[in-house]
Amino acid sequence: MTNREKYRFDDFTLDNYRRLVALALEKGFEFISYTDEFVQERKDILWRHDVEFEPDIALKMAEIESSLGAKATYFFQIHCPYYNIFDPHYTEVFNKIKSLGHFVGLHFDSHYYGIENESQLNEYIQLDKEYFERVLKVKIDTFSFHNTTPFTQSCLEPMYGGLINVYSSHFKNNFNYCGDSLGYWRFDRLEDVLNNESVQHLQVLTHDANWTEEVMSPRARVHQFVYDRAERLYNQQVNGLINKGLLCPREKQN
Repeated sequence: MTNREKYRFDDFTLDNYRRLVALALEKGFEFISYTDEFVQERKDILWRHDVEFEPDIALKMAEIESSLGAKATYFFQIHCPYYNIFDPHYTEVFNKIKSLGHFVGLHFDSHYYGIENESQLNEYIQLDKEYFERVLKVKIDTFSFHNTTPFTQSCLEPMYGGLINVYSSHFKNNFNYCGDSLGYWRFDRLEDVLNNESVQHLQVLTHDANWTEEVMSPRARVHQFVYDRAERLYNQQVNGLINKGLLCPREKQN
C-alpha cells in the first residue's frame, strides 16, 4: 500500500471537501453552533475550523459551505507565527468569512503565555477575548485550544475566561469526533463517519492548509501554501512600492 492510499491523500482536495459537506447535509445532519442547546433527538454536526496556517484557504472552504447552505465555526489565533489576523489583508478575510454567516471564535495558544494552571487559563483567555473583540469589532463566545497538552486536555470545564470550551466534558461525552490534524484522518475517515447511521451527534475538525486544489501529500500541501503566500506578499509589496513611486517598474527585456 502506498502512502497516498494509506493516508488517503485524495480525500483532501477542495472538490472533495465540497462533496463531504454535501454528504453531511444529505445524511440529515443539521449544522449547529456551540451555543445551541443540546437536543438528544436532533441529528447534528459541529463543523469546526482551527485556522492555523492560511486564512485565504479557510475563506475558500467557507465559501464552499455557504454555497451549500452550511454554517461552520472558524477559530482564529492572535499569536500565530504563520499569519497576522490584524494585517488588513487577513482582517478582510476574517470579515468575509463572518459575512457569509459563519461563526467565529478564538483559537487560544496556551504555550504563548506558559500557562500552568486553570487560574492563569481564565486570566489569559479573558485577556485575548477582550483584545480580539475590541480590535476586530466582534463578539465571540467560544474558544478552542491550539496544540493541546496533557494540561489543556485536562481542562474540561464548560467555560474558561468567559468563553465556551469546545474541549469540555459536554462535547467530549455527547459528540463523536473526526479530525484531520497533521494532514490525514487521525482516527476515522470523515466519509465513513458521515455514512455511519449510528452517529447522531458529530464534531468535525478541519485545518485550512490540509486542503488544496490538487491531490498532494501533507508535506506538499504545506509547501504549496507557503509558496502561494510568498508570491502574494511579493506582488503586494513590490506593486505597492511601484504605485507609491518608491520603486521603478522592471524594465522590459529586449
